[in-house]
Amino acid sequence: MSKTILVIGGSGCVGRNVIEVLMRDHPECRVILLSRGIASVEQRQGVTWVRGDILDKDSLLDVMRKFEVTHILHAAGMRTSDCKADPVRAMEVNVAGTVNVLDSARMHGAIERLVFLSTAAVYEVPDGEEFLDEGAKTSALNAYTASKLAAEATVECYARSYGLRCNVLRPQIIYGPGREGEGSTAGVSVAIREAAAGRKYTIPFQGRTYFHYTKDVGIYVVRSLLESRGDYAVYNLPGESLDVEEIADTLNQWAGRELIDCTPVSYPFAQGLVDTKFREAYPGVVHTPLDAVLESL
Repeated sequence: MSKTILVIGGSGCVGRNVIEVLMRDHPECRVILLSRGIASVEQRQGVTWVRGDILDKDSLLDVMRKFEVTHILHAAGMRTSDCKADPVRAMEVNVAGTVNVLDSARMHGAIERLVFLSTAAVYEVPDGEEFLDEGAKTSALNAYTASKLAAEATVECYARSYGLRCNVLRPQIIYGPGREGEGSTAGVSVAIREAAAGRKYTIPFQGRTYFHYTKDVGIYVVRSLLESRGDYAVYNLPGESLDVEEIADTLNQWAGRELIDCTPVSYPFAQGLVDTKFREAYPGVVHTPLDAVLESL
């Protein structure tokens, strides 16, 4: 049976990498990209671009019905800094927008799986160095994490009350191709590009946390979308725990000179995530370590 994948938020790094994986590994799938603006992949063969907005529920339902959508990736939302600047708008976009996606999917009645991209920033950071699993305590530390937690709760509601099969994915910091310079957590991606170009750059944070390569995340999301694994689940995504100062040293060794450093600012992020649940659900997944990423450039 043919599958039609609706990618919401396809202009972001996750959406773009998901589309790359679908086009490469699943040519039998039809890919519909919904975006408020012109997306970088709209001209590619096999991708149908449609203009839409998660705050316009009628347009979402129209797209689902018109293209007979069977699977949805919801990766749209406001970033941390934008949420802090306008918390009312953050709740409107990240929470009410998610409700619109979910209810349109419910009304459409033909969705086999919906994947919601959340964040591991929802975890309350412990005092120790432990890695956090999906059962760890969460905290509405700021407008961004509050909106993501509220959206997660709504996803669970639609899964349990309306039978909409859903997965919630929690990555920490995503880096690599497709990750632009927006937001301070893009600092590692920017540092790689600057080191490759022989320019100096300061990563705007320090400390140890969990990192995921963009191309890996594309694979993880596609497997989560297309492989049936129960009615509802929350997953940490696979990755590796890295210290930012060590990342800077690695980049300097790679570049052959001192170009990259970091600021003393620390973020309230976990030092690592337990990804056993995802690996057991989707056997054979691998993650690309930073050294391998650099070797491929």
